[in-house]
Amino acid sequence: MENFHFIEIKTNVACQHCNRKKLAETDKFYKLFAQDNDLNIVVCELCKVAFLTLLREGPERTFSTHLIFYVKNSLYKMEAQLPTNIKDELNCAIKNYENGHYSSSARSIGFVAEWLTERLFARKFGADLKDSKWEQKLGRLLDQARKSKTIPEVPIVFYLFSLKWLRNKVDHPSKYQITGEDVRMGLTSIIYLLHQTSSYNLI
Repeated sequence: MENFHFIEIKTNVACQHCNRKKLAETDKFYKLFAQDNDLNIVVCELCKVAFLTLLREGPERTFSTHLIFYVKNSLYKMEAQLPTNIKDELNCAIKNYENGHYSSSARSIGFVAEWLTERLFARKFGADLKDSKWEQKLGRLLDQARKSKTIPEVPIVFYLFSLKWLRNKVDHPSKYQITGEDVRMGLTSIIYLLHQTSSYNLI
């Protein structure tokens, strides 16, 4: 994989893999190089990631790039509602995933999940337990959600628990190796949570 690299370019040429042309200003296109040789292959951002995923995880995983394209577009649509540091963490999570740095990506996802937990907790309990740990706040949110059985708060809290587990595997010594599948779950989960909390005015 180290023999290949991509240079972002401005072009009106369609992607030579999927034949997709630029649909929006945020769409990116790249020229592919191999061992310092220009291959004259132009690919869109979706096919760029597909190419790297094929090398890293095998051809059966290239479908996952459609999921990442969804994540990117979803973030683009909601980024005006998010603080700068949260947008930066999400973009960092996507970039690290694309480059195969799964642990770093999971860490950024965990940071955003912790931020969401803090916001939900403050909404429910105010400044109470201000200095409590993330786990304690999630535990209290879960206890409250189980008692009220309010939708969508119950699934939101359970999703946050799964992301906490993922973050803990990165931050603490563990034999478990974070995989691309873990990060794909984390990225789609955090986008889902941001949509839900925003739609129901929970943060």
